[in-house]
Amino acid sequence: MIDYDLTPFLGGAKGTAARLKVAALCHGLSFPADMFQSIKKPFYDNQYVYGRTSRNVVRSHRVPQALRVGHGAITAVLRREMSPWTLHLQGNQVVVKHNGKYVRVVELPDRPGYFGKVLSDGQRSEDFIAVAGEVTPGFFVYPECHYFPDGKPCKFCSLKHARKTAGKTMAHRFDLEVVAEATRLFQQTKWKDIPIISIATGTFPDNDEGVMYTSCIVRAIHDALDPKIPIHVLTMPPDNLDLIEELYIAGTTSIAFNLEVFDRDTFIDICPGKQHFYGYDKMLDALIHASEVFGPYNAFCGFVWGLEPIHSVVAGYEWCLDHRISVSSNVFHSDQGSVFAKRPHPSEEFVLSLCSIQSDMYKQYSSARSIFPVSMRSTLDWEIHRGDFR
Repeated sequence: MIDYDLTPFLGGAKGTAARLKVAALCHGLSFPADMFQSIKKPFYDNQYVYGRTSRNVVRSHRVPQALRVGHGAITAVLRREMSPWTLHLQGNQVVVKHNGKYVRVVELPDRPGYFGKVLSDGQRSEDFIAVAGEVTPGFFVYPECHYFPDGKPCKFCSLKHARKTAGKTMAHRFDLEVVAEATRLFQQTKWKDIPIISIATGTFPDNDEGVMYTSCIVRAIHDALDPKIPIHVLTMPPDNLDLIEELYIAGTTSIAFNLEVFDRDTFIDICPGKQHFYGYDKMLDALIHASEVFGPYNAFCGFVWGLEPIHSVVAGYEWCLDHRISVSSNVFHSDQGSVFAKRPHPSEEFVLSLCSIQSDMYKQYSSARSIFPVSMRSTLDWEIHRGDFR
């Protein structure tokens, strides 16, 4: 038997951190569910805002939202009991090993400085403010998806399960005054620089009403900001495409409508709700319209790596970039409570191939960019754009 070559994961270069992130996303990490309960230092544990990525854990286990793997890169913590990649506590240090062999020390993310507060309506700040990655605050508004009651959820989504279990304490109501209050709280708290604000929504029964509601949320955030910083919105597009401009007028600086997969038949199979209630072709039309409203490469289309062949992902990227739409990606992970709870993650070879291809595309389409100017949990967009896979 040939030993797994750990050479790409050792050393201090930024590429080794990105390579370790690929392994962690493809295989998950094995560790006792209660391993982090003994750590006294505050750290950022998982909020379970819209998904339950780790298996057999509850909120009290204090599983971290992410791990710092070096050179500014973070990775999602996906607990997978059979993974050869394991986490260990050695004193106050978190150590990564592969089949018992030492790989490197990683770090826990800091607990946001604006957590531990009580807002004017009685909600805890950590249940109201949803932090994406490690340093990007925002809100997950309307945390519902009407595709679930209709039996047509996206097959990788665990929103309904998460909100009934580990994420049940997260906010469900978002009064505009409290949104503004929370915005001032995280912007005025001395902690870390905020590069961008992230707003995500569930799926509304009426797409037009959903966009108008989201526009009001964005306006409340924008008016509360001093100084102004970018606001990114991920939502479903309206049926009336002219309403996309309402999000722009409210203060949104970039927007994402996620097709998830580019192959039409795969889209119909994996995203039955999006197909039934909106439709593949209309999603493409909405992306083109968003690019016209927000400007070249400020509209994004999200894809999930591991749900379709590489050539199909590449075809989707080419279509988007040719239409001056930037791309975003997430590495598929089998969430507890989703239809695809037992589907295997993509292989390292699959993910590394797409990293290389996307790197080349960034050279060809130099105006395209990643949504976030920092590393995020389950996507390699920032690392690719930085050049970690060249």
